Amino acid sequence: MLIQKIKIFLTPFCEATPACLLVMVQGNIWMATLDHLQKAVETGFITGLGVLILSLFTHRWFSNKYLVAGIAGGMCFIADLLIHPSHFGGYTTEAITTGTFTAILSLLANFAGKKLFIHGRAKLSKG
Repeated sequence: MLIQKIKIFLTPFCEATPACLLVMVQGNIWMATLDHLQKAVETGFITGLGVLILSLFTHRWFSNKYLVAGIAGGMCFIADLLIHPSHFGGYTTEAITTGTFTAILSLLANFAGKKLFIHGRAKLSKG
């Protein structure tokens, strides 16, 4: 139970943090500073905490990968708005971009994880 809750927190944290960092520096990772990294980690922490709190109310949502991606993206949008002002566009432009990027990362991680899991299981059954 505890391991599952840790995983529910860490997964969106690990998706939102790099998404926020990359969007904040507009894709130029060489411009990233420790201040950028701190804000990205804070955004990832709030995102992970928000998803964890939502998981306490209902766990049924977490069986649908698209809904999980939407929840992670939405929480990242809220976290990004709370942590820092937009670096480009209007007031919510960067938060929307970060949330969308987080949702895309969530889907990519889900698809890649399933492919690796199926491939690993096939290799184990052959041996």
